[in-house]
Amino acid sequence: MRIKRRRRNFFPLIITLLVVLGVFSIVYYTMKTSLKNSPVYSADKVLYIMRNNDNYAFLLVDSTLESVKVLYSVKDLYDPETGKYLRGDPIDDYAFFKDVFKVDTPQWRYVDLSNGELAKFSKALTGREAKSLGDLIRSLKRRSGIFDVFIVGKVVKSLSGKSNLDNSALLKLLDSLRKYDLDERTIKGITKKPVLIEIEGEGNQKRLYIDTREKDGIKEFLGVKE
Repeated sequence: MRIKRRRRNFFPLIITLLVVLGVFSIVYYTMKTSLKNSPVYSADKVLYIMRNNDNYAFLLVDSTLESVKVLYSVKDLYDPETGKYLRGDPIDDYAFFKDVFKVDTPQWRYVDLSNGELAKFSKALTGREAKSLGDLIRSLKRRSGIFDVFIVGKVVKSLSGKSNLDNSALLKLLDSLRKYDLDERTIKGITKKPVLIEIEGEGNQKRLYIDTREKDGIKEFLGVKE
């Protein structure tokens, strides 16, 4: 007597998978829409200031030109014309960029990745520890970013340094780096390294002087028209 094999009924499993996929899609769409409807994500220009100990990276995201311009600098960069210099304070550092290079961005974000934060931030987003700000930025550009809407909140929450980075701002940065052209430039001073000078009433300070020709070149690089 031949025994007939029972046919497996995969219908309930298929229905369950479809329901799970549907719920996942709704959650994903809702979160993504909420993040992208924020003022910072919809802004034409956003400046991101990253600091790692004595090193800086200024990232200017321009959605209209579909570009990300990056300027690398060191702390204590000084502009004689405005009297401003990079000192490690978020407000002052933003004022330096705005006043020296004549770029006004209503939306800006600052994140201090000093004291080991760079490696932690990089590993959370790329799976590896970046050695420098430039290494981090180039690694972020190579990411796929499929599930970014689910991880940006956790990454932002883990930051322990000075920062006003939020979920929407981080998502915009990650999306822009992947989609847009990336141009990088290092700001040069009159000397190779900051020099120690004595200032009356303020004592000794390190300063790396920037000259007018370098400023003009940077403004051209950033697309500033005066």
